[in-house]
Order: sequence, then C-alpha cells, then structure tokens
Amino acid sequence: MLLLVACESDNEHFCARYQYVYQQLVDEPDLPTYTEMKQKLLADLSAAKQDDDQAKFMLFILEDWHSEMKPQHEDGREFCMRVKRWQYYQ
Repeated sequence: MLLLVACESDNEHFCARYQYVYQQLVDEPDLPTYTEMKQKLLADLSAAKQDDDQAKFMLFILEDWHSEMKPQHEDGREFCMRVKRWQYYQ
C-alpha cells in the first residue's frame, strides 16, 4: 500500500510540473515560434553530457502544446492525471 501512495505522489508531482510548464506556454505572449523552441531544446539535449531531464520534459510538453492535445477548458494538471501523461514520458 505504501508503494502505491508513493507512485501516486510521483504522478501528482509530474502533473503539477506539467501544468506549470504548459501554462507558461499558454500565458507567455512573446514566445519564440514552436520550431525555434524545439530546435533549442533539441540542441540542449544534444549538447548535454548527461541526460538533461529539464530539456526532455520541456520538449515533451511543447509537443503536447503544439498538437493541442489538451482541451482548452481543462486544467493542465487534471488533463495530465486523466490521460496519465506520465506513462508516455520517457
């Protein structure tokens, strides 16, 4: 039972981070283009000597944002929990 609670907590943490980053993409009026952001994140990943989790996470959410997966009326955290986005993050 304790293991289940720990997993749930990790998933909730993932979805809270997901919501925060997704909302930044929605709210920021002066963002670079999708292509520019993606190229920068891919370059960051390529240049990283170790696994760059921040860039990988940002790229994951950037793709969701660009594809408009999340319904506009739904909160990012709720969407993440409902569709279990953590299962698709590698």
